[in-house]
Amino acid sequence: MNTKAILLVAGLAVLIGSLFIDTRLAPFIGAALLLGAIIYGWASNRKASDENLRKAERATHEQREEHYHDKRP
Repeated sequence: MNTKAILLVAGLAVLIGSLFIDTRLAPFIGAALLLGAIIYGWASNRKASDENLRKAERATHEQREEHYHDKRP
């Protein structure tokens, strides 16, 4: 299992566990897990390599060109 899968399983276990222990905690734990997921995603995207960014830009450009050509009569 990779880190993302472990974090997902742990987060779901905590949220489901809080529902059984005390339902008043579930919204706060869910919000904290969501904030943690947002921060984790932001941090992992910040350390993307230049090659990965160039590949994403190239794929976006190709998709736009393909979509533009499909729309022309």
